[in-house]
Amino acid sequence: LQIIEGPLMEGMNIIGDLFGAGKMFLPQVIKSARVMKKAVAYLTPFMEEEKARKLAENPDLAQKKTGCVLMATVKGDVHDIGKNIVGVVLGCNNYNVVDMGV
Repeated sequence: LQIIEGPLMEGMNIIGDLFGAGKMFLPQVIKSARVMKKAVAYLTPFMEEEKARKLAENPDLAQKKTGCVLMATVKGDVHDIGKNIVGVVLGCNNYNVVDMGV
């Protein structure tokens, strides 16, 4: 989670700033977002393993959900990548995430 919230999000913020300044164009932004999505997909099993380890150490955490979030986006929308990242972050912070997908 620290990798996602740290260097990966910092990189995406730079991409957003460059796009906003007209120094980067939409195809480059989409390509960067796809790389981010692949990085999150690679890191997800490690985060799930860490979450399972924490639950094994403290079973009470499983019963105390912070809240429930319902998420969805439309097919082909570039925001699907952001939705997935937010879902991972919320899940790691003990939210029940219901992802309806696209």
